[in-house]
Amino acid sequence: MTDSQPENAASVALSTASSSLSQLVTRILEQLALSAWLPAAALTLLVTFIMQVGDVLGGNDTLESKGEPVRLDPGAVISSALEQMANISIGGAVLLVMTVVVVTMVTQAFTFESIRLLEGYWGVWRPIERVAQARAKHWRNARKRLVKSQRRLTKRAWERAQFRIAAEDEYTNDMVQALGAQVLGGEAPSTLNDAQVALVDSTDWWRYAPSDLRRRHVNVEKALDDFPHSKHIMPTRLGNVLRRFENDTGYETVQDLVDRSFHLLPPSLQSSHDEQRGRLDLYCSMFLVAVSSGLIAALRFNSTHAIYTVVSVIVASVAALSLYRAAVASARYYGSLLVAIAEFVREAESQSFGHEAPAQVDRSWLAKLRRKTPNGQRP
Repeated sequence: MTDSQPENAASVALSTASSSLSQLVTRILEQLALSAWLPAAALTLLVTFIMQVGDVLGGNDTLESKGEPVRLDPGAVISSALEQMANISIGGAVLLVMTVVVVTMVTQAFTFESIRLLEGYWGVWRPIERVAQARAKHWRNARKRLVKSQRRLTKRAWERAQFRIAAEDEYTNDMVQALGAQVLGGEAPSTLNDAQVALVDSTDWWRYAPSDLRRRHVNVEKALDDFPHSKHIMPTRLGNVLRRFENDTGYETVQDLVDRSFHLLPPSLQSSHDEQRGRLDLYCSMFLVAVSSGLIAALRFNSTHAIYTVVSVIVASVAALSLYRAAVASARYYGSLLVAIAEFVREAESQSFGHEAPAQVDRSWLAKLRRKTPNGQRP
């Protein structure tokens, strides 16, 4: 009896400690988002693979086989590195998992900063600020070129369309001139009656324009949609896309808008917001993972294995570019959701001050939340 009691006590203590550890691990994992797990796991595996390739090379490109040196081709090096990773011990696997968890916590902590970095918020250090100003000037000039191209295409399309419109029996020369004044700007003839003015206003002149010019005009419009007002141009494409939608919301602090109004949103809009924000976080974090992996590979292989360094940098650059484009595409969808959320909050605000205000709308914070951009203008 006396011997069994210490054994039972030890067993209970071990079970309690194991349960507490499991609960602790579960709580940690619940707080870590998938958008942080994937970049952390990718970074850990890529760094491990790079180090294993470096170990296989061992300072040279040959291995001993039956007492004779054998030249290793890249396929053999990669195969050997993967084989070593697959044969990792239990202790090594546990250490790898712990590394992924730690890196995930770090990744999640800096996810928002990764988006800010790719938006173009690079700090106030003078050399970096000069680079940011140069990049912003580049995008400002790009926007000006697109605006000029849009006006030029509009003018060419109207020059082709006006002849087709003039051939219609219900259109007079004065009506065509009035329509041209609406398209290109200028003064319209004052000799039109109300019926003619109504017909001019309802005319879709674009359907008379050639299809190739319409297609080119649509492409230019889509490119311009990625830019905010010229006063708000950012140093990066991602920053310009997000700033454009942030300005369209009509609020100065979009994050404050989402945080305060999220519980009022319909479940479908909440789900869409979380999904698109998660994708944006994921792509931005993976972009930094690709860049970091390329730098680590370059440092690991250096000039001793120049071919591996060059290939690693090329692969990392292609991956980073693809991930950045994916982040920009996600930013477009995420930005449109921010605009939808702002419209929902604005509508709720208007109802809250009406005679039939819904009970779930809190007037106090809605009144403080609506802060317009300078001069109330949409960029």
